[in-house]
Amino acid sequence: MRISVQAVLENGKHDYAQLQLEQRLFDVDFGSFSPSGDHDVVLVATDQPLVSRQASALRNFVRRGGGLVLLHSTLAAWSSSEAIRELAGWVPSGPGPLTELIVRPDPRHPITQRIDVEWKVRDELYLSEGPPLDADVLLSTSWRFTEQVVAYERAYGDGRFVYMGLGHHPSTYQDPTFQKVLGRMVLHAAGREAAPPVGVGLIGYGAIGREHAASIDAVSGLRLVSVCDLSEERRQTAAREWPVRVHARQEEMLDDPEVGLVVVGTPPSTHLDPVLAALHAGKHVVCEKPFAVRVADADRMIDAATSRDLVLSVFQSRRWDPDYLAMRDVVRSGSIGEPFYMESFIGGHDHPCDLWHSHEPISGGMIYDWGSHYFDWILQLFPDTVRTVAAHAHKRVWHDVTNADQVRVDITFAGGAQATFLQSDIAAARKPKWYLLGTDGAVIGEWAQEPLPADSPARVRVLRRSGEEALNLRRRDEHGFYRSLADHLAWGEPLAVTAEEARRTVAVMEAATESIARGGAQISVNI
Repeated sequence: MRISVQAVLENGKHDYAQLQLEQRLFDVDFGSFSPSGDHDVVLVATDQPLVSRQASALRNFVRRGGGLVLLHSTLAAWSSSEAIRELAGWVPSGPGPLTELIVRPDPRHPITQRIDVEWKVRDELYLSEGPPLDADVLLSTSWRFTEQVVAYERAYGDGRFVYMGLGHHPSTYQDPTFQKVLGRMVLHAAGREAAPPVGVGLIGYGAIGREHAASIDAVSGLRLVSVCDLSEERRQTAAREWPVRVHARQEEMLDDPEVGLVVVGTPPSTHLDPVLAALHAGKHVVCEKPFAVRVADADRMIDAATSRDLVLSVFQSRRWDPDYLAMRDVVRSGSIGEPFYMESFIGGHDHPCDLWHSHEPISGGMIYDWGSHYFDWILQLFPDTVRTVAAHAHKRVWHDVTNADQVRVDITFAGGAQATFLQSDIAAARKPKWYLLGTDGAVIGEWAQEPLPADSPARVRVLRRSGEEALNLRRRDEHGFYRSLADHLAWGEPLAVTAEEARRTVAVMEAATESIARGGAQISVNI
């Protein structure tokens, strides 16, 4: 659906380019502004008054089915117009002083579903009693022991009026939550509704299957409806724990019209067949990490999804780890300059598990276990093309498993940057989780607890010539992956993890495996 938006953006401080909407934006001079049937939505941020002719044109535009979205001071500036008061049904006053506001979304409305329960933003607030009884309040905030409306929407004629009270401070327009909510407001005003909740089927109900089920159940826009597993015991467990249909054969689940999305949670070496079967059945797919053991398999899955215009994503859930996010934000801010060298480590001196994770023919080898997370992190921090990969492995202590005891992978990028990954089950002395150098500073992530718990976030420090800073970490969004996926399915918002990104990680790991087989030879690549 193509949406045309006529935008009147005053004062040059509003950056709508980052909204990533499926639309065209038209910046026009306010004096010549006139809504027309050529546009689906009119979006306005101004403090200039409205002449009677323009107000009547806007009212008629909405009555005939158009959408009107007003930001911040616009409604207050236009409230002297009877036509605008009729459209809005509400007159704000103010504004209050610039301050930090704790904004709360209505979790039931499609526009504000999956938005953080409390969103902090520094801005002005326009105050008033209301809004009209026929309006749906989207955002609200507490103000001096009263509940104040921040945003609402209401139908008018065949069209829709939407008000967003935020938008004074330039930083607001760079806020990801503001961008997300405003983007949905524009789509909603244009008559585009969120897609209905998607039924989800799980293939595989081991330990990771339970985690997928719990996360899916916690996210609006997704419904767990089916579980498939070869084990009768696990099928019975799933049926006890969730109100789902259970199947022994994946074909039965793929024939279910209620299943629109399939999560493949089988071991890495077996991803290809169920992913292709689900795509061929017309289902969107989430594949567990690692995406594949071979790039050729990843390419087959990507081609199948692309040819059918289906979503294919990979469960790179550790992109939401608080310590990684802190390091990523430092890099993106430019405060340590250009990153050019990174070391990363996971491990200890402990007996590996005896599950499939430690059996190379199934897991792909030690590189594919934690490496699928660490290489994903590295490639997010260093988006430049990978030029060479070299790897070495040791098999010295744990002979009851087929994985190596230790692997080291060295990567060089086209611009000369270097990154190293070391995973070891024979490391009596541990290295920091991350050691990242930039041209103006460094980031160090040190393991927070002993003995090493892999799931505990690191202590993250930023070092510059001017001093050292210990970073406070945000709370982990346990359902971040599925919230993002539901946003994509409902509103077409950007997919957090694309199959193409996961393919790059597989390509690095496959090149590292080849290097080990060739005695540590440097492999030239173009990844």
